[in-house]
Amino acid sequence: MYSLLEQLLERKEVFMSIFIAIFTVIYSFFVTYFLRMRRQKRTESKDKFVKTLLEGLKTGSITTMDDLVNIYKGIAGLSSEDFSYRYGLSRQLREFLVELVSKNLDKSIDNQVIIDWKQKISEFIRRNEEIFPYADLPPAERNLLSDISTLVEKNDIESVKRKLLELGGMIQARSDDLQKIRGTNKWSVPLSIIGMVLTIAFGLIAIFK
Repeated sequence: MYSLLEQLLERKEVFMSIFIAIFTVIYSFFVTYFLRMRRQKRTESKDKFVKTLLEGLKTGSITTMDDLVNIYKGIAGLSSEDFSYRYGLSRQLREFLVELVSKNLDKSIDNQVIIDWKQKISEFIRRNEEIFPYADLPPAERNLLSDISTLVEKNDIESVKRKLLELGGMIQARSDDLQKIRGTNKWSVPLSIIGMVLTIAFGLIAIFK
């Protein structure tokens, strides 16, 4: 057995292949575990929000937009200065509407109650998107769209066209930057992993040599 082990250690290629295979399995396991935990946490937060919203509607304790925002931020763990929640809140409210109307949340809820709640949730969504319609966008795009909205109200068509051209150029620039980043990440991450694996492998080979 010892002679077999010595032969394996002497054959660097075999040892390196075994080590890389083991490392790849361990790395894949931790990545999968991390992604699964993130997905599970997101699902738990969503379920908690749906349950809290449903109970709040039943008891009448959720009556204002502030009530809804405070609940959402509390569950998501967001600070009072964080305005990035607007898109996520609207998305979850729309998903809640689907479940509510299809009676997947509670089949015992009266049809008229569902209609009343649907109107209230729809109003919450409208107000949420009306307060900060471009809150999730980068500052440059957000300012441009705000300017366009103002110019549309003033019926300044020429200025709107000019702003739209600026916005189009900005979107194109963002797209080009994104493609460059994707191209860089496509190779940088695998190469860094391979480099780390080879460094460890050659280090161990040097130890057992």
